[in-house]
Amino acid sequence: MSVARTALYISRFRLFHKGYLSVVKHILGENSHLIFAIGAAQQPPCWDNPFSGKERAEMIVRTLSHEGLVRRAKVVQLDETGITYDEWTALVHRTCPPFDMVYSNSDLVRLLLGRSGYQSEAVPVFAIKEYSFDYLRERMVQKLDWEHLVPQPVAEFIKERGLDQGVRELKRKL
Repeated sequence: MSVARTALYISRFRLFHKGYLSVVKHILGENSHLIFAIGAAQQPPCWDNPFSGKERAEMIVRTLSHEGLVRRAKVVQLDETGITYDEWTALVHRTCPPFDMVYSNSDLVRLLLGRSGYQSEAVPVFAIKEYSFDYLRERMVQKLDWEHLVPQPVAEFIKERGLDQGVRELKRKL
């Protein structure tokens, strides 16, 4: 049963896979609402981060809608251009609605927000190897089946936009 508090989940969400979805369901089991803070949202697509912040947000929103969770969540994009560690917490506060709890697997994120008094937890690991970003990206490059490892709305979005082809093009440019 969730308590009436809002959690902040910070990650790059480079590709919203079923491992992320399991984490989201776990967090919403402990909290009434969830804010997704997409890190490095300002970066143009590159090999390490092949989808724009807007595309990553769309993948999350489509999945949340499909799962009936969209009313309990908000998605924000963090533009970290030129931000120092000392300025980063203020950026999070400016960008995100109020929150009570922080989830992240980044020790630095937990340290920086912990300095502001926030309780934080590492994200529980539900993911298996097949849910890793690197594994999924490589399957796209090799034109192997990857769709079953992401929520249906994510697979549909990627196919609609030809984003899997974009990943292959980024690989060729390396």
